[in-house]
Amino acid sequence: MSIDIVLRKRYKILGSLGSGAFGDTYLAEDLDLPNNPKCVVKQLRCKTFEPEVLMIAKRLFESEAKVLYYLGNLSNQIPKLFAHFEENGEFYLVQEFVDGYNLTAEIIPGSQWSEGEVVKLLQEILQVLTVVHQENIIHRDIKPQNLMRRRDDSKIVLIDFGAVKQIKGLATNIEGQVTSTIVIGSNGYMPNEQANSRPKLCSDIYAVGVIGIQALTGKLPKDFQEDPTTGEIIWRNQANVSDRLADVLSKMVLYNFSRRYQTASEALQALSSISPALSKPTTLWKLPFRRKLLVAAGVGAGIFVMLVLALFILLPIRTSEKFSQLPCDAELASFSSSKLLNRKPDKTYQNRKYYGSLDKDNPSGKGTMIFQDDSRYDGEFKNGKRYGCGKFLYPPDTSSYEYYIGNFVNDSFDGLGKIKWKDGSEYRGQFRNGRCEGEGTFKLANGTSKSGVWKKGDLLDSNISCNR
Repeated sequence: MSIDIVLRKRYKILGSLGSGAFGDTYLAEDLDLPNNPKCVVKQLRCKTFEPEVLMIAKRLFESEAKVLYYLGNLSNQIPKLFAHFEENGEFYLVQEFVDGYNLTAEIIPGSQWSEGEVVKLLQEILQVLTVVHQENIIHRDIKPQNLMRRRDDSKIVLIDFGAVKQIKGLATNIEGQVTSTIVIGSNGYMPNEQANSRPKLCSDIYAVGVIGIQALTGKLPKDFQEDPTTGEIIWRNQANVSDRLADVLSKMVLYNFSRRYQTASEALQALSSISPALSKPTTLWKLPFRRKLLVAAGVGAGIFVMLVLALFILLPIRTSEKFSQLPCDAELASFSSSKLLNRKPDKTYQNRKYYGSLDKDNPSGKGTMIFQDDSRYDGEFKNGKRYGCGKFLYPPDTSSYEYYIGNFVNDSFDGLGKIKWKDGSEYRGQFRNGRCEGEGTFKLANGTSKSGVWKKGDLLDSNISCNR
């Protein structure tokens, strides 16, 4: 769908947010409302335009739109549905735009979370999932990509209720019957019964448990080992975890669905027992009154000091550790442009020399591009633009920056990455639209570092900036 097209004379498409097997997602603005607020348009398509298929697709679409509308009004951690309509044989959903980032920016391969962090994350996910399960609704595609961390309040928002994906998979068999060819879910997060098209509420619990194990071990689900006899995930020996949390997680991901926690509220209740035990309150109140006041004051002061330490010492350390390894570091470790640069360019593209693979005359795949100012990009391309993992080297003589390595979207730094200055300072963390934005750590040339949340290139409540 082209940019600037207006759907229903109301929703103007601003750009693409992503593309998948079931359709495309776009950022749009609502022309009918003051200030033209942003929204998300999801375009869903059928495999065929046969009348029987379209009739059932329309019925499914209407049914699932009602579910999405209902859920969005139950919790502010589920995007609201603003509109759903059919246009030219294609189906559209218009939903609330969530300003944030998905959990792939936090759960990074090779980075192991502490037990306390994992318990907190599981509780955050299960709290919003409880709302869904109370309505006897199965999400069916819980994974880090479908869990957003909202910027304003840092709450988890559950997105992409995948049931409408059935529309894409509708087809007619040789007897003329309309069937669905789609199994909804994602490999690694989808339990056996769901893969066999028999999902249950506890199938969602399995997915949440996998996310917890992923954070604890620093491994992707595809790298998990399974017991060949029982089908259970083997993971305890790969994480520093207490028996209490390990037992809860193991029950969440049991192969036999009947032995798992059956709902989000059950799993949430089990996690509540893992929180550190509080001191018994009777001891203090057996003391004389004056000593009670002294002890209470001491306890209060101690708590205050601990909170300050956590805020200014422990949290920055954890943020720093989180971004010590970035996905694109490993992705680009084996990429070398030296062989490419020893031959003639494959193409002169927009007055730039390009070495690498092409698709319909556009740079696509891995390659190297030399710009007119002698800056250079090594990495992945898509439709002629830098897209995916890459390293951008700034002009050697005219820039204070040395390089950026990390994720690109449409020629812009977007996702996880690292930018380094010629004076030795660097920033590691999240980027958006070419700026430091989200969680990140800034390391000064003298070795000191500052961690926290960044907005438009600036560290909040600080004078430190990436915009130099």
